[in-house]
This record gives sequence, structure tokens and C-alpha cells, in this order.
Amino acid sequence: MSRNGRLSLRKPSVFVSGFGFQAVVLSAFVLSCLTVFGWACWKGLWFLSFCDEGEHLLGGRMLNEGGRLYVSYVDSHGPVIFMLSQFYGALFGWHFPQGARLLLPVLALMAAACLSVTSALSDVRHRVLASTVFIGGIASYWLMDAFYMVSFYPVAGFLAVCLLALFVVPAWFGKTPSVLPSALAGICLILILGCAYAYGPGMLLIVIPALWLLARKQGDRAIRAFASGAVLAVLMLGLWFWRYSDFGSFVVFHILFNQIAYAPFIHFGPKTFLLSLVPSFRGEEFYPTLAHLILAASLPMLLYRRPGRNRVAILIGFAGILLLNARAAAGFKDGQTLIMAFALAGLALGGCLERQAGSSRILSRAALTGSIGMVLALWGSSHLATNTPFSWSYHDSTHKPPYTIYQPIDDAISLKVRSLVPPGQPILMLPYMPEFYWMADRRPPYGYYEYLPWDAVYARHPVPGYPHDLCQNLLTDPPPLIGYTPETDPTSLTVRPFFNCIKERLATLYMPVEGFPSLHVLRPRENQSRVSPP
Repeated sequence: MSRNGRLSLRKPSVFVSGFGFQAVVLSAFVLSCLTVFGWACWKGLWFLSFCDEGEHLLGGRMLNEGGRLYVSYVDSHGPVIFMLSQFYGALFGWHFPQGARLLLPVLALMAAACLSVTSALSDVRHRVLASTVFIGGIASYWLMDAFYMVSFYPVAGFLAVCLLALFVVPAWFGKTPSVLPSALAGICLILILGCAYAYGPGMLLIVIPALWLLARKQGDRAIRAFASGAVLAVLMLGLWFWRYSDFGSFVVFHILFNQIAYAPFIHFGPKTFLLSLVPSFRGEEFYPTLAHLILAASLPMLLYRRPGRNRVAILIGFAGILLLNARAAAGFKDGQTLIMAFALAGLALGGCLERQAGSSRILSRAALTGSIGMVLALWGSSHLATNTPFSWSYHDSTHKPPYTIYQPIDDAISLKVRSLVPPGQPILMLPYMPEFYWMADRRPPYGYYEYLPWDAVYARHPVPGYPHDLCQNLLTDPPPLIGYTPETDPTSLTVRPFFNCIKERLATLYMPVEGFPSLHVLRPRENQSRVSPP
């Protein structure tokens, strides 16, 4: 009512109308990213697999059936990925092994939830936008960089996002995380180290400066909670090792084996790492380059108006993030860095805007616009990449028909294997085809499921007390059937020189199966030639 008594229809305030429109746009943005993410996860559930995933699922099944990791199932990867696949098998069985891929969306949403509650950002809208940018980024590359795969790269990446959101980035921003997030971050740290020991140096550079910042702010409760979470995770892993593994074998076959036998084959060293930082958009090299560009764009926003010591901690932390890919792997094997880059991009934008002086309406509009622009840029860039590890375009990857992995298959060779080897008896597939054990519905022999050049190198110079020599083992405990197809292996040119002893064992202990030249069955004992070890 106006002063003269007339009814006055006032326009709603600019802030209210603006906020209402922004709320609609924000809701649409969040819903769109979640929808694309759900679609990508569904496509990934039925997508083609890579050999690494086969060994992780096979290891989980062997553990469910009474095996012991690094003892009866010897592998060079860290225990956490096998724990996850074992957990899936214990809950749901192995009638649908690719269902274990559903663990990855769960971990991704867990990481997004950590971003949405991080104490690094004060405004709830900025936290929602940071988590939405993250979801939009990983949705764009879910198929292209194999985030759907049951492998330790995406698992470590999602756990690292939780660590950053709950503990590290709040410390970078001068805030003290509360007790529960700090404890959860400590658990995440140990699980990341359990994915691969190679993450250790990078994690130290990420975590130690954050602890230093909190110590200067009298954040003793947060530090104690973080340490308590780490100790709890160590105890949990210790109990698991006591039941399902062996600590000495873990050190030998996960750490020493990789350093002594495997490292020379990947040219591991400072020069290789430094060369990996040179930008390149060719093939799989696109992915680490994209991660480095996102991190480089995020760094100035993270450093914006921060005290000097915080800037030092952030710079050291970024060096740690780069060092997580110390082996200079490209493509999906650098997935953890790209996943962390998506999260840091959203956190950096929100953290930068919160340091600005201005109205809340202007800041929220800038944050929303910037977040939408980031996701659109990431989605657009995914069309420029080729899928890893299959080198397909975005269109090729998203239009592949559904594919079921690792079920018992009734093709000629699998049927032949099942007819020759009764259930419960092992087979051996050489040099490396872990999915064949699923296809044939037979298990590998005790301690061996592959034979590659680095296995031969280790056999010549084993750690005392931990022998691992397939050629010698075939003399004492040969499986009833061996499949040998080196020409089908992508590393065949490097495998062949190491297979002389295997060829000798096949010639003296086995005989080929008629009509299946890759299959060899064990000769009767009286027909086996006497051979001496080469």
C-alpha cells in the first residue's frame, strides 16, 4: 500500500529474482551432470575390458576360494584392488563378474560427497558446484580413460579426492578440519598406499605440508584424528594380511619385484618422468597432458591471496600430485592424476571466488558460470581424445554394443578345455591372458597365472626365500593343460626371447591337442622325456 492509499505492485528484489533463476540453473546443471554420469556408468558396465582388470577379478575370486595373495596367487599389484574384488565376490558371488565395476561409481559418488561437505569452502553453493564439476569431468572421461575398470588407478584417484577434500585443501586454505573428516582422510591415505607403493613419495609431499600448516594453527586435534585414522587402517590391513596374504611376500612381489625386475622394462627413472611432463596430444599421451593443463590452470586460483606458507604447501602438494605418476604412464594408467585434477578445478574456482570482495549474488553467478564452462570444456575435450586402452573415438566408444566379460564361453577352444580338464583342476594360459580362466571356467595353478619377461628376470635373481620360477615349477607340479599363444600377446616381441625354457617344457612334458595348436595337454608319466633344468 502506498502513502496515498493506493495498492502498489512492487517488483521482486533483484537479489531474490536472480537467486531464483540461479537456483533453477544450478539444479539443472547438477541434474544434467548426474544424468550423464549415470549413463556413462551404465555404458561402462557393459564395456570391453583390458587384461589388468581380468587379473584383479581373478585374484578376488581366488581369495574367495581360499587363496592367499602373493602366495598362491602371485601378482605385482597392491592389495586394495584385490580386497575390493574379493568384497564384491563375497557379497554377490561370481556369476556376474563385471558387476564389480559398480564399485567404481560408488567410490566416485563417495568422492563427490566429500567435496560437497568439505570445510575448504564456506559457501554451500560453491561446495555443490565443486562436486558437480568433478562429476561432470569424470562423466566426460568415464569411458574414454577407463574410469569404469576394476583397476587401482581410478580407485586411488577417488580415494585421493576424499583425502584432498576432507583434509589437505582445507589446510591449504587456512582452515582446520574437524575430527571425523580428519580421521577418514587418514584411512584414505593408507588405502591409497595399499593401491600401489609407488604412490608413497607423492602422498608424502601432499600430506606433510598440510600437517605442517595445521601444526602452525594449533590444529592438534585434527592431526591426532588423522593419525588415528591412519593407524586404524593399518590395523585393518594387518588383520586382512594375516588372513588372506603374507607381509613378506607382499614386500617381495609388490615392491622389490617391481623395482628389480619390472622397472628396467618401462625405462623407469628421472629422465622418463621429466619427459612425461612435456605436453603432447598424441594418442594416450593426451590424458596426462590434459591433467597437467587442468592443474596448471587451477594453481593460480588456489594460490590467490594466500599467505606465503600456504602457497609453499600448495606448491609442494602439486609436486606430489605430479609424482603420483612417477612411472610416467600414459592413458588410463595415469587416471588418478586426471581424477584429482577435476576435483581441484572445482575447489580452486570456489576458493578463488571466496577470496574476492563483492556481493554474494555476483560471486554465486560467477561460480555457476565458471563451473558450467569448465564442464562443457571437459566434455568437448573428450571428443578430441582417443579411448584408452582401445584407441577409439568418443563416438566409437559410446556406440559399442553391450559386451559381457569373463563368463564361461561356449566357443570351440573353451569347450575343448572344459572337456580335457575336469572342474577343480588347474590350467595355465601363457604368456598373459587372465580372462581366459574365466572363459574356460578353470582356475590357474598354485602361484602362477602368467609368464612375462620380468618373471624370467626375477627367476634368475630371486630374493632369498621367495623363489618364483615357472620353468622349475613345471618340472615338479605341471598343470594338466597349458595354453601357449605368444603371437597374440601385445608384448610378444619382448616375450619370445624369454620363452625357450617354456618351449622345452612343452616339447618334453606336453603334447599338442589335435585341431587346437595353442593347447597342450600333459603326457602320461611314462611318455615324458627326462630333462635337466636349463
